[in-house]
Amino acid sequence: MHKATFLNGTLRLTIRPDGPILIKAGETGGGDPTLPDMQFVRTKYAVSDGSGSQYAAGAIYLPGPSLKGVIRAHCERICRTLDGDALQKERKERRQQFDEAEKIPEDARLIPLADNPLGDGARYKGLDDMRYNSGRAIEAMRDKLKSTAAVYRLSSFVAQLFGSTALAGRVRFADAYGKNVVTEERNGVAIDRVYGSVAVGPFNYETVVSGEFPTRIDFKNVTLAQLGLLGLALRDLAEGRVALGFGKSRGLGRVTAAFDSLDILYPTCVLEGNALRLVGSGIRLPVGHFGGVGAFGGDAYRAYDFPVDDTAPLPDGLRFQEEETMGVRLHAEGADQVKAIWKACMPAWRREIGL
Repeated sequence: MHKATFLNGTLRLTIRPDGPILIKAGETGGGDPTLPDMQFVRTKYAVSDGSGSQYAAGAIYLPGPSLKGVIRAHCERICRTLDGDALQKERKERRQQFDEAEKIPEDARLIPLADNPLGDGARYKGLDDMRYNSGRAIEAMRDKLKSTAAVYRLSSFVAQLFGSTALAGRVRFADAYGKNVVTEERNGVAIDRVYGSVAVGPFNYETVVSGEFPTRIDFKNVTLAQLGLLGLALRDLAEGRVALGFGKSRGLGRVTAAFDSLDILYPTCVLEGNALRLVGSGIRLPVGHFGGVGAFGGDAYRAYDFPVDDTAPLPDGLRFQEEETMGVRLHAEGADQVKAIWKACMPAWRREIGL
């Protein structure tokens, strides 16, 4: 599904510390006694964030992979909490005709909403299976799979969005470079659990206590349910329920996030009376509705098991804008409009989890 682009989008947000945070650099202070034992990660060279802002060498930043790992892990927690035997059987029956056509083994057809991307299990054994890795399962069957649709279909819901060793992800997280950053040095010790004495330390570490970290999240060819799940995880990050970096049990890692804007671009669509129509086909969305990838794939992409009804009404105050060259854009400005789009995706997310 990476060979065609029906929609892509960009969410711009600003992360702010709500207390001390530390994402450790790979290199420590070493033999320099003036440097803390644990330093915040910094750029080695001068960089640009792609929006015209320049940052000198040694700038503090939040790595994109760190942000992606935190959000993916929280999406997995949400999905594991809501998953169930009945839901998995329903999804298995929905995919049955495609799995039978490609002769997928019966014991490989049951797929959870979330797997373990670091696990070593290649066969799913039930809700208490914390070792199952859909990427490994697909790699074990690679010679038997006839299409990329089967690879996508046999991936867990979270892996379809964030990727696995067998499937490229549909969401990308950029590095967040700090502005007006204030740091402070803290001290700590590690206590021996048996004797209650100092086991390691004292040691010192560098934390960021204030500043702004603007960044962006790009996505492509997602369903509305996947966009809704991403919105739920980011909502919890913004409200301080999800922590970043080192020392979470010590009180570090709390952040807030402000959602600046969200753009969804339909590059191969035209606007006809406030309705999206896919160029070169008869696919036309209902008037005043936006859609996920399932609304545009048609019969040619049915084997991916995209939702049949992957549309939602436009939130109040939002409208489509035709691009000067080609395509149609949906632009949301500010936290209220961004959250309105996520709220519009919630019915699709509820359908995905059987509600």
